[in-house]
Formats: sequence, structure tokens, C-alpha cells
Amino acid sequence: MPLLRFFLIFVLLFVAAGGASADEYTVTAIGNDEITCRFEDNRINAIYKDSDGFVWIGTGATVERVGGRRSLVYHFAEERQGIAPAPFLVNALIEAQKHELWAATIQGVWRMNHVTRTMERMFADEINFPVQALGKDESGTLYIATTNGLYIYDGSRLRHIVMDEKNAISARNLIMDIAVVGSQEAWLLTAEGLVLCDTRSGALKFYPCPLVSAGRLFCLVEREGCLYIGTHQGEVITFDLSKRTFSSFWKSDVQVPVVALDWEAGLLGVATKGQGLYLLSATEGATMRHFTYDGETGQGLLSNMLSSVLLAGDEIWCGTDYYQGMNLLKKRDASYRRYARGLFARHDVGVRSFLKTGHYTFVGTREGFYCVDERTGNIRLVSVSRAGEGHLRSNLIFSFFDNGDEVWVGTCGGGLAVFNPKDGTFRETPLTRTCVSNDIFMFQDDGEGLVWLAASDGLYSYDRRSGDIRDYNASGSGMPGNIVYGIYVDSKQRFWVGTDKGLTLFDRSTGRCSSAGLPSVCSAAVRSIYEGRDGTLFFCLLDNRLLVADNELKHFRMLDAVRCHTVMQDSLGFYWLGDATGLLRMDEKLEGYRLFGMEAGLSVSSGAPIAKDENGQLWVCATKGVYTIIPQQEYPDLSVRITEMFVNGKPYADHYVLCSDTVLVLEPDENTVTFQFFPLGYRAPGQARYQYMLEGKDSTWIDLSGEDKVSFFGLPSGQYKFRVREYMNRDSEDFVSFVVGTQRSWLLYVIVLGGVLAISAFVVYRTRNRKPVADVQVESLVQTLPPVQPSESTPEVVQSSAESYSKLNEAEAQAVIEALKRYMEEQQPYLNVDLKQSDVAAAVGYPTYVLSAVFTHYLKMGYYDFVNSYRVDRFKQSVAEGLHKKYTLVTLAEKCGFKSKASFFRAFKKFTGSTPSEYIQQHGGE
Repeated sequence: MPLLRFFLIFVLLFVAAGGASADEYTVTAIGNDEITCRFEDNRINAIYKDSDGFVWIGTGATVERVGGRRSLVYHFAEERQGIAPAPFLVNALIEAQKHELWAATIQGVWRMNHVTRTMERMFADEINFPVQALGKDESGTLYIATTNGLYIYDGSRLRHIVMDEKNAISARNLIMDIAVVGSQEAWLLTAEGLVLCDTRSGALKFYPCPLVSAGRLFCLVEREGCLYIGTHQGEVITFDLSKRTFSSFWKSDVQVPVVALDWEAGLLGVATKGQGLYLLSATEGATMRHFTYDGETGQGLLSNMLSSVLLAGDEIWCGTDYYQGMNLLKKRDASYRRYARGLFARHDVGVRSFLKTGHYTFVGTREGFYCVDERTGNIRLVSVSRAGEGHLRSNLIFSFFDNGDEVWVGTCGGGLAVFNPKDGTFRETPLTRTCVSNDIFMFQDDGEGLVWLAASDGLYSYDRRSGDIRDYNASGSGMPGNIVYGIYVDSKQRFWVGTDKGLTLFDRSTGRCSSAGLPSVCSAAVRSIYEGRDGTLFFCLLDNRLLVADNELKHFRMLDAVRCHTVMQDSLGFYWLGDATGLLRMDEKLEGYRLFGMEAGLSVSSGAPIAKDENGQLWVCATKGVYTIIPQQEYPDLSVRITEMFVNGKPYADHYVLCSDTVLVLEPDENTVTFQFFPLGYRAPGQARYQYMLEGKDSTWIDLSGEDKVSFFGLPSGQYKFRVREYMNRDSEDFVSFVVGTQRSWLLYVIVLGGVLAISAFVVYRTRNRKPVADVQVESLVQTLPPVQPSESTPEVVQSSAESYSKLNEAEAQAVIEALKRYMEEQQPYLNVDLKQSDVAAAVGYPTYVLSAVFTHYLKMGYYDFVNSYRVDRFKQSVAEGLHKKYTLVTLAEKCGFKSKASFFRAFKKFTGSTPSEYIQQHGGE
């Protein structure tokens, strides 16, 4: 029997652990239905993430950018030839220069045209056969691996290097994949081994693979001085770049081809044709996870026949063969995990209350409560219907209280029960007989020997020493109402009572309540009360509004943007607010917000408190189980991008033109505007939740769910800024500024234009070599537009850059660029946090509108991106000098010219692909 018991316990623990492991990733199918994101072609053969954070896919006939509800399709600018099912099958994608994407197909190589939304063939005469892979070096030189050798394109000249000049059809000339290391080494993968190509001299050196069991080599990825190579026999082998040796690394149980590899942060993604996806430890070769097709639950991959894989932070993208779409494997947020003991790992259980005490965990539900022995893993459901448990008079459990060896259980409509977890019995007491049929919402130990019970018929106190029981209600104590939802003793020993008729202060010495001095808003029903470590008081109203007050009770205010029914502060100072939409994290200044848990279904149960244990972990009762919150200071970036702007129903600009420091000028009749947007990464339509505001029209944020575009009709003349962000997350915001011009009559226009021309002619006559008439006209026209207030996100001058752009040729634009770079490098003006575009224009001697045209059309970036690139480089230099050991991240960022922490983190991630902390870990030394 002892052996059998040990075996059962082991199995239970194993199942619980397995449930927790499987719960770390959510698997979403994309592109195979109308709900998620419909692709024009569902054969996903290549996946790539560009420098802006957008994910692109190469299919059998298109290149598409993945969006929230739809993809943006780029077709190939050639007629479809023959009857091949995938005439333009894309083998690889790469961004050679910023915003310059190239595609390798079975027909050749193509470059993306963002204006025509097409893929244009390049080098049609030289490369008209399959291109297997693409690579690039630090300078942006493009390496094109084909079935006929290697081509190198530096932006002006195309070079061809063949592996076997004597035999054009030699297997060595068929390059399967490529890895470019530094600026001079290109490692070319053939079916039989590796070829090292010196890209300057064209010299070649062959390294045949001696591992016969590996079979033909197919794909590779390079990281940290090692080449990982996938083979047709289901193996991954490695090649040490320093030792120049091959080694066995990993082998699947079944010999199926490894068709794609990707590497990130010590994790190797292995896509196979027949066995799904493996995640390996890149150092040990151990299988960390294995994902396969699961037709029964629908929670697995779409297919075991994969064609591509991309590891991108907490997201793993893998494409399928045979036109089935793509899977997104999203790692659950590290800040929260679901409690996964026994059935809680396998079933969604709505939880209303929770208590962790000693060796036991209590979970209250609508069907009774679960008592979990954490030492053995034994789980017992206690309910009214079970024999021998008659002292529990209701199955809906509202609250628990740890009373030493016993636990008090507060129920809905069944009063109080006293439970002994050691023997599983109940005990009747005078208090349980007093509280027989009411609702017990919560307990409060006042630290002076009294335990208080908030109940549906008033307030009860129990003296642990004498056993005395007292009750207080509206008729006897002056409470605003008889239903007591929440009670709290604050740091000044004030006893707060929240009732259905409002908030009051209770004097324990007299048993009387008083609401004197409290504002009228305190007459609303109060659900729960909490005090932060700085003395800030939080009152969660029954309608989920949040009222806050200072500790001196001098200032009360409603946080209009927040809806919650419970509050808890973690050890880092962040407040966690729970409601039906999820968990909202708020900073201690009550300014910054972040929503958690929508994708996991972390909807906090109504009225359920958030608990904090001795380790600082938070425990949250949710509609799908219990979650533990692990407070963290850094979280994955969440950003929304405005991708398209439509004017009067027609495409006007995409995200390559929609720069935050550019103001778009529309005609008076161009007053119907639509913006389309989506978050970087992917959110299913039902999980995407946004807020938007059109400054100049709206005064508050407007909530938006299930949609990724907003339209405005008949806008009057004026200045506007469209702002959008993920729900309550101010750091995710993107915006576009624009002006709708003023309507003028034809006669007034002629008069004004005649006056402008006359004044211009007079000025030219007087000054001769000053400004040309055309420039005066442009400046005069600009001055008639509504003024724009300068800020880091809004430029000082409203400028129509189309005309100024047409006046600049390549040589003139290059002169402006050189002047800008010289000014930045020599004078370092970017260290000024308030540096404006007009300041730079004055310093380099060019008008502001000329600079705007150069930034938009030649540098392909906005003014602030240009300046922030220098600030990021300065920060990296400061890290190299060890200044990060002397200053905090925020202080060092300010010394480099950044005005805020949010703009610093956003810019640093944009230009480096990593967070500042990650960069310091890699480059900052000890």
C-alpha cells in the first residue's frame, strides 16, 4: 500500500507539472479562416521580421505583411506563367536596407516597391532560376544564394561567384543556404558540406561534411561562432567556426527532413517536414518543447508538415506546407502563471476566493471549495451535497480567514462555516450559529484581538479572548446602509466601512459611524478599500469606478480612465487592479497603465480580492482559475503602429510616410479620413483592444474592441492629431498629425494670390538676391495654415513637402544630408533634450521644409528618429565607457539627450532590436 500510494502521488505530481508546462504557450492558427487573418495564399514558405517590427510572409504567389484582421498583399509584377500551383514560391525574405525588402523565389530575385505594392524583378537577365536564400553584411551588401552559385550586389554592381567553374551543373553550385559573418566571410551550404567564400577576393575553401549519417544538408543558421545545420535525415549538426569542425548535435526520433532553423536567446527552433516543431537548448541540444498537430483538442499545430520558422521574442511563428496557413506560438506572460495543481491544470474553474495558509491552499468556487494539501498534492472538493459536510450551508464561497488550526469559510446565503483541514471536519460555534443565512463578503483582523466580518446584514465583531459577538447595522450604529461589502483598517488606525449606501468611518470605541468631512461622491456603494504604501487610499465602488484620496483626506478624485473592483500593491510599488477585462497594472504615480491577461482569459472574478503571500507573489481569482503574479520591472514591448491612412476612401499614405514629426496637409474637401492600425506581433481580433483620440475633435480616449480601423467624416478645417494605443498602455502609442485646409471662395483666392504676388515682386525688386518669389509664396501659404505647437512629437511648421521634394535632386539632397551629419557629429546638438527641427534647420542653413523633405523621401525616417539614432549611439558609447555603472538607466538616457524613459526605451529597441538592459548584459561587462 505505501508503494501504491507513492506511485499515485508521483503520477498526480507528474500530471500537474505536465499541465503547467503545456500551459506556457498558446497556439493560434492564422490564415486558415475568416476570423483570424486571411492570407491570399496559405502556403507559408518564408517568415521574416523587419526593422520596424512587422512580420512578413513569403507564400506560393505573394509577399504579405501580417496584420490584426487582414494582411497587406504585395503581388509579383509579372504574369503568372504555366500551371504550377506556386509560380512565385518564396524561399527567403530579407531587408537589405531599412524598408528595402527583397524576396528569393523559384524564378529569381525581387525587390519590394512600396508605392505600387508590387514585387519587381531584379537582374532578370542574370538570375532567372531558383534563388534558395538571401544574406546581407553590415554595410547592407546583398548576398544571393542560387542554384547556379553566389551573386553579390553592393547597390551598384552585381558579381557572380561559382563553386565549380568546370562543371556548371555540379552539385557544389547549388547553394541551399547562406550565413554572412562579418564583412568578408560568406558561408555557403551545399548538399555535401560548406564553402567559405572570401567576398572580397572571391577565394573559396571547401569543408565536406564527414558525418555520413546526417545525409544531405538542407538549411543553416549562424549564432555565436557556430553554424547549426539541418539535414534530410532528421538531424541537426554543428560546425565550429573557430575550430572548423563538424559535430553531431541533435537527432529526432523519426528520420524526417529538417527544413528550417532559427535561433534566439539560446533557443534553437527546428521545423521539420513530418514531426512538427522542436525547441532545443542551443547549448546542450536537449529538447525543451515539442509541438505537433492535435486533431482532438485543436490546441496543436495546423500540421506536422512545416516549411518555415521564426523566433521573435516571446513569439514563435511557423508556416505549414500544403496551403494550411501559419501557427503563432505565444509564450504566456512571465508575470503571471495559472495555478496548475491537478484538475486546475486541465480545466477552467471559475474561482471566487482563495487562501494559502501553512501546508494547505483553499480555492473557493460556485460548487464549493477545494482544499489542496501542498505536501502530497491531494485535492479534496468540499460541498453541501457531500455526506458529512452538512455544516457548509452554501456552495458559493465568498471568503476565507486563517484562524490558526481552523479556516473560516464565508459563503453566499449560507453564513459562516468553520473547517479543520487536518481531519476534514466542520465545527459549529456561537459565531457560526449567529451567521447562519447571510452573505459573508470578507474578514478583517484589526490587530487588537478582534476579527471583523463584513456581511449582507451589517458588521460583526468577534473577540478571540472572550468569545463575545457584536453586530452593527444602519439602525443601531448610523451606517449609511446595512449591506457591508468592504472593511479596512488604515495606517492611521481609521476603520473604514464600505456599504451599499456609501462610505463611512467606524469608531470601534463607541460603535458609531460618521461620514462627516467625506465628499458627496462617497455616498456611492463601495465594494472594497485599500491603502498603498505611500498612504494613498483606494475605494473601489460597486459600479467599478475607482476613487482615490490622500492619507490626510484633503483631496479626493475619481480616476475616470480606470474601472476595477479590487486593488493590491506589489513589492515594486506597482498597483494591480482587477476587473472583468483583466489585470491593469498602474504605477505609483497613478499615471502609467498596462493591461495584462486578455489572451489568457485572465478575467478577474467580480468582487474577488487579490492576495499577496510572504514571497511577494500576488494571487488572483479569475473566471478560468487562480493565477500567480510575479512582479517584474521590465516587460515585453507592446506597440501599436498606424499602417494606412485613407482620404475620401482612397489610399493616401502608408507607415513609411506616416512619420510622427511630419504634418500632412489636406485640401478642404479632403475631410473624410480613415486610419488603419494594428499592434506589432499579432493579436486575435477578439483579444485586440485599443483606445483612440482625435485631438481637435475628441477630449477623451475612446475604447475600441474587435476593430483595427477608425473613420472620421466631414471634418471641418483645422489642425488634428490622431492618436491610438493599446488599452490603457501609454507607451504603446502611435500618432499622425494632419491639417484640413480652409475653404476660400474663388474671388478671395484670386485677391489673396494677387496680393501675395505683388508683395513678392516688390520684395524681389528691393532685395534682388534674397529669396525667390516661389519660396515667398510657399512661406506665405504656410503662414495661412493654423499654428502647430512644437513638441517632441509635433513639428513646429506645417509644411506641404511635395513641392519642396520635387525641387531637390539627388545631389542637392546629399548636400543637405552631409550638412546634417557634420552638424550632428561636430556640435552634438542631440544632447539637448529640447532640440527642435527649426533649431537644426537654422544651424545647417536650410529651410525646415527642405529638411522635412530630405527626412521623408531620402533618409526614409522622421526628424526625431534621425536625432534619436545619434542619442542611441551616444548611449552605447557611454556603456562602453562604463558610465552605466555610475548612473541609472534613466539618468544616463537623459545625459544622452532623451527627454523621457518611454521615448528612450522605444528608440533604443527600434535601432538595436534589444532593450537597454539586454544590451548592457551583452556589452557592459561585469
